[in-house]
Amino acid sequence: MGKTFRLLAALLMCAMLLPGSPAYAAEDDTEDEKVNLSSGVGEDSILDNTVLTSKVESFLAEWDIDPEQISVGYCYTATGDSWYYNGEEWFYPASMYKVPLMMLVAEKEYEGELTQDTEIHGEKLSRVEELILTHSNNDWAHIIREYLGGDDVWREDAKKFAQLKEEDYDPDYLDYCYFNNMYMTQVMETLYYEQERFPNVIDCLLDAEPGEYYKSTLEDKYEIAQKYGSFQDSRGEWFNHCSAIIYTPNPCIVTVMTSNVTKYETIIAKLGDILVDYTLQLDTQLESHKQQLEEAAAEEQRLQEEAAAEAQRQLEEQQRQEEEAQRLLEEQQAAEAKAQRRKEIISTVLKVGGALAVLAAAVLIVRASVTGKRKKAEREKQRRMARRARGREAVEGRQDLQEFRQPENIPRKNREGQPPVHPQNARDGGENRNSKGRGGKYTPRH
Repeated sequence: MGKTFRLLAALLMCAMLLPGSPAYAAEDDTEDEKVNLSSGVGEDSILDNTVLTSKVESFLAEWDIDPEQISVGYCYTATGDSWYYNGEEWFYPASMYKVPLMMLVAEKEYEGELTQDTEIHGEKLSRVEELILTHSNNDWAHIIREYLGGDDVWREDAKKFAQLKEEDYDPDYLDYCYFNNMYMTQVMETLYYEQERFPNVIDCLLDAEPGEYYKSTLEDKYEIAQKYGSFQDSRGEWFNHCSAIIYTPNPCIVTVMTSNVTKYETIIAKLGDILVDYTLQLDTQLESHKQQLEEAAAEEQRLQEEAAAEAQRQLEEQQRQEEEAQRLLEEQQAAEAKAQRRKEIISTVLKVGGALAVLAAAVLIVRASVTGKRKKAEREKQRRMARRARGREAVEGRQDLQEFRQPENIPRKNREGQPPVHPQNARDGGENRNSKGRGGKYTPRH
């Protein structure tokens, strides 16, 4: 059930971050939203940031503890929601570092590189895990740090057990093995949700520090897999912490880190009690919260489907418009090509027509010239014929005149041997007389 809720919450969070959703579109967070973001509480979380903060601050005020001296982390595993108080403050973790250290070793066993019977420096792995995690043996922890390649190597590798961004790590994490509450709580979350990946680690923590820290008040009620850390540096500053998986009906993870806090073990235990009580309250809200998450997920799914359908519709409409634009473009290009061809045809026709007109004009000119020459030649011919006719008439007239002027006493014979008869005389009955009588002048008529 815990993994189901964690998955539903993750899906809903991803959906809220999709483009177009209000959570994605908001660029400026309000102050409350920034607090929730730093504390790990989202809008869909079952946790109430205000209630948790109020509970912790009231407790600190009651015990007269400076808020800067303490950090609290909490995870409700049924939904995967987490909350932090001063979760980004860095502390020296003391022996708490042995949890991610041994998770790296256990992971090698899960991947088949090691077994519980594999010997490291003459000791079986199962015994090494017990010494380091249950009894917090420092000597064997130093051996394992070297076995994993040195502090820089294993600390870098152990980053994968948390969800912090690279820029969120303080340089002291690598240099001096400093942890913050967010890192340690997230490591414990990874251990809880993927415990098959880290065989024997939780079993060793279940046996650690009996009667101490969270177990001092809760051991008779719940199983508790815990790891404490306690250290005092050369400056006199002391660090005391404890991180645990507390197996309430729906387990919770609690991490308390302190700096220079007296009665730290009691403080840690009482904060554990407060958060366990809050966990039991959440259990009563779990079913309704589950239903809300499912309804929200269904609504988000519906909205996504509607958005996808609308996006598909817009895509199809865009494609249709593009096809229509392409069709209009092709029609326009075809019309332009047709107009261009018509223009070219007209231009060709005009050119041919012009050439034909020129040719026709030339033909007409030639014809006119030929006709003119022909007419001129005809007129010249007619004039020549007229001249010839006039010449013949003139010759005939002169011949007639000569014949007319011949003396009558000179007989002339025709083909039959008869004297010729003058035409005038023939009309006059054969008499060779004119109207003026004998001796008058004769004028031939044509």
